[in-house]
Amino acid sequence: MTASHAKAARTAARERPASAGRFSLLLALLALGMAVVGGRLVHIHIIAGPAYAAAASEQRTRDIVLSPERGFIYDREGEVLAESMDARTVYAVPDSVEDKQGTANTLAAMLGGDPAVYLERLSRDAGFVYVARKIDISRAESLRELEIKGLGFLEDSRRVYPGNELACQVLGFVGVDDEGLSGLELYYDDVLSGTPGRLVGERDTKGRPIPGGVTHEEAAIDGQDIVLTIDKDIQYQAQVALAEAVQTWGAVAGSIIVMDPRNGEIFAMASVPQFNPNDFASYEGSSYRNRPVVDTYEPGSTIKSLTASAVIEKRLYAPESAFQLPPTITVGGRTIKEAHDRPQVEWSLTEIVTNSSNVGSVMLGMALGDEGLYESFSAFGLTEKTGVDFPGEAKGWLPPPDLWSPSSIATIPFGQGVSMNGLQLARALAAIANGGVLVTPHFLKEIPDSPSTELQRPTKRAISAETATAMRAVLTDVVNEGTGGLATVNGYQVAGKTGTAQKARTDGQPGYAAGKYVASFSGFLPAENPRVLILVNIDEPSQAIYGGTVAAPTFARVGRFSVEHLKVPPGVPVTEVPQPSGD
Repeated sequence: MTASHAKAARTAARERPASAGRFSLLLALLALGMAVVGGRLVHIHIIAGPAYAAAASEQRTRDIVLSPERGFIYDREGEVLAESMDARTVYAVPDSVEDKQGTANTLAAMLGGDPAVYLERLSRDAGFVYVARKIDISRAESLRELEIKGLGFLEDSRRVYPGNELACQVLGFVGVDDEGLSGLELYYDDVLSGTPGRLVGERDTKGRPIPGGVTHEEAAIDGQDIVLTIDKDIQYQAQVALAEAVQTWGAVAGSIIVMDPRNGEIFAMASVPQFNPNDFASYEGSSYRNRPVVDTYEPGSTIKSLTASAVIEKRLYAPESAFQLPPTITVGGRTIKEAHDRPQVEWSLTEIVTNSSNVGSVMLGMALGDEGLYESFSAFGLTEKTGVDFPGEAKGWLPPPDLWSPSSIATIPFGQGVSMNGLQLARALAAIANGGVLVTPHFLKEIPDSPSTELQRPTKRAISAETATAMRAVLTDVVNEGTGGLATVNGYQVAGKTGTAQKARTDGQPGYAAGKYVASFSGFLPAENPRVLILVNIDEPSQAIYGGTVAAPTFARVGRFSVEHLKVPPGVPVTEVPQPSGD
């Protein structure tokens, strides 16, 4: 080997390890890259695969909710109070609408509304937009016949109230998605609403259906019908009579309850002002209030029937017990006087109630004592809600004795310093009417599609049957001889109590608002076997203030219709109608 060959061999030997090292490095980098790519593929296909698949599915499919038909609401005689009628919903695929302005103008002309609103919807960057919800079928079909590209139609339903204002606050109303928003529509929404279905279909990037694409449909399950205790004829008469009374006496509002005192079934309930649930958005929210349930007030003299019941129940006095009544009485630094000045008199317990004596009621309350009065009013349900099947019931206020002021024992017995909703008072009075039992007022009579559903209607005793009988006689004298003469219903003996309650101030200051009253009459008929109980409240009347003048005639009008409509046999005709005085 020559010297040059040896030199070349030594050079090659030195370069061989360097080349091998570079090759190994390249192999390692290649392996690492493949591992990274492989790991990424594993992540995409195995770990994140379901998420990517869902995203892809969401991009190419559109999920449309299929609305169920909402259950009907019937009155006790099977008359429809709320129903669902077939309708159509119009939608658009914006990218498919070629002449957006022209289409917007056409939609406004045929469906009503502002073309600018429709144009905004048609210009959205979306594959699906609602154009109009729940429109009449006839208008939808007229629009369909124009074959406007990009518009589509879905079967739908809309809520309709055939009676318009009839039982409006009781029924309430539903929103655009058929969910109950107020009243019984809200309370029984789970029963009425049903279960929505859905339609899933594959669409292209512009939202257009892909021919032969996957389509999946889940049918909607319609809601169940319900039957109410409401009698639409009594409800109508009650609403008309109440509205006329509010107008006649220049009042700001009013309410009425018509109930079966034997079982708590509510024949009618109404408030003024009223509204039309077919167009509820056009009315003030105050007209939605079902006042006998959600509003409280100080009951005034109507509560004297409960005070008198309490002393009879505890055997402190009997209806014929006599009392020496001074013109006024002072308790806890507060002087109580009568609605009209009078000299000292000797009146029986019956006459105290008949003449609606504040002074006499104070003496009855003092005989009961703080604990005795609180216990008796609690037995009548004044410390609890009635349990009525209606949303938002207010409980009222009857504080425990340890929170009473020195004059509370004087004011609570004649209805001041205590508040309640109208249904609480009606429930308590029903116990006097039915023999002493507190019933649960209710609107639901039955669910025809679920006959096995057990409807809970708890009852409990408030007073003895003997006390109830005695008090019915006392309250009969209120109408025959006392302040409730204008509540008379010819042919039927009426029992009841008038009330004229001052309204508490609402400006945060203590005391009562000057010149503001609630005029009331609460009673039942026939007195010997009560079938109908009615409570009338007229809020802030301006032409007169006394319940015997303002509220009693409405009681008589509605009471007369109710017993005749329910075919309650008449009793002994009443030939002379006494005139009211005081409350």
